[in-house]
Amino acid sequence: MIDKRVKSYIRTRYGDANFKYVEKFNSLEKAADPSNEGELVEVVVNEIKWDHTKVKEDADGNQKASAETDGQTTKEK
Repeated sequence: MIDKRVKSYIRTRYGDANFKYVEKFNSLEKAADPSNEGELVEVVVNEIKWDHTKVKEDADGNQKASAETDGQTTKEK
């Protein structure tokens, strides 16, 4: 039996990140051209700063804003 009272919520977080993306190339010419893609070596995320978060109710495809927070600490009405 399906309980129609069960709801789901979608949380979307917006923010900025400081990261390092390292690629490996087999020639200097390929590495110097920013349009070329090399072999991925590693990605290191140094800092993440969350700007704001939105929470929406997802019930049968209808989405309604239920809460929005700034700085992850307060709930606005």
